[in-house]
Amino acid sequence: MGNSSGIAVGPARRQDAGAIAAFLRTVPRGPAGTPAAGYTVFPDVRRHVVAVAGSEIIGTCLVIPGAGRCAAVPPPRMLEWDGDVAARLIRAAGALAHQTHGARLIQSLIDPDGAQAMTAALEAAGFEPLAMLSYLRRGIGPVDVGAEDRPDLAWQRYSFLRHRRFADTIARTYEGSLDCPKLAGLREIDDTVETHKRTGRFSPKTWRLAVADRQPRGVAMVNELQGRAELIYLGVVPEARGRGIGRALLAQAMRDATTMGLTQVGLAVDVNNIPATRLYAGAGFTEVRRRLAWFVPAGRLASLAD
Repeated sequence: MGNSSGIAVGPARRQDAGAIAAFLRTVPRGPAGTPAAGYTVFPDVRRHVVAVAGSEIIGTCLVIPGAGRCAAVPPPRMLEWDGDVAARLIRAAGALAHQTHGARLIQSLIDPDGAQAMTAALEAAGFEPLAMLSYLRRGIGPVDVGAEDRPDLAWQRYSFLRHRRFADTIARTYEGSLDCPKLAGLREIDDTVETHKRTGRFSPKTWRLAVADRQPRGVAMVNELQGRAELIYLGVVPEARGRGIGRALLAQAMRDATTMGLTQVGLAVDVNNIPATRLYAGAGFTEVRRRLAWFVPAGRLASLAD
C-alpha cells in the first residue's frame, strides 16, 4: 500500500473482509450525503481498496466491473470525509479496475447538488469531466405504434450475422457526435457493443438498423432495464443527419418498446447534445434527474498506480 501522513491506501486483502464488513455497517459517509451506491456489508474484497490508519480501516472505495472492459467507481465511504484520502482511494480504485479487471473505460457518476467535494477528489485522482447526463422518461401508449412511419427506410434487426454491420454503423455515428464526444476512440467498438448488450436485458428484436438505398443510416437499440424499456443508444451517421432520420429511429424504438409489455421508456443524454435533447423533448420525454459523469482518459490509465 502507498503511505503518506500515516495513512496507507491500497487493494484490500482477503483477511480484510471482516473488517470491511464491520466498517460498512457503521454507514460511513460520502461527500454531501451521497448514497452508498453499490456497497454491501458482504464485500468482495477483490473489488475494494482501503485506507488504513494504524490497524483501523478509515475508508474504502469500490470498483464495479462492467462488460466491455468498463468499470465504475462510486464515491468512497469514509468515517470522516477527507478530500486528500478520498482522492487516493479513487485513484487506487481506478488502478485496480484497469490492472486487475482490465477496464479501459472507468467512470464515476455523482449528483450535481453539493458535488464540490467529490469533484475536487476526482480531479486530484486524475479523472476528467465527461458530461452532464440528463435522465429522461415518458410513458408508452398506443399512439406510439404508428408514429413517424418512413417508407423510404428499411429496418433490420440485430443478429450474429449482422453484428459487424451494426458495430461499424455505431462507430460511424460517433463521428462528429455531440453525445459524450470525449469517449470517441477510448475503447474498441466491439467492447462498446458488449457494454450495450449487458445494460439491462438484451433482446436482438429491439435493436434496429435503419437502411436507405442499401446503406446504413443509423441505429436505435432498446433493452429492458429496471422494469422499463431503455433506449440505450440512438445515433445517425454523419451524411444522414438533418434529414429526420433521428425522429424515425426514435419512432421505431417506441414501436419496439410497445412490444415489451412495459409502461415507460427511459434514456440518458448529454445535456450539451442540443439536437438530441430537442428530439426527445419534442417526443414528450421529461427529465427526472441529472448526474455528472467523470472518466479517466485512456492515456492516463497506466499511470494510476504511480
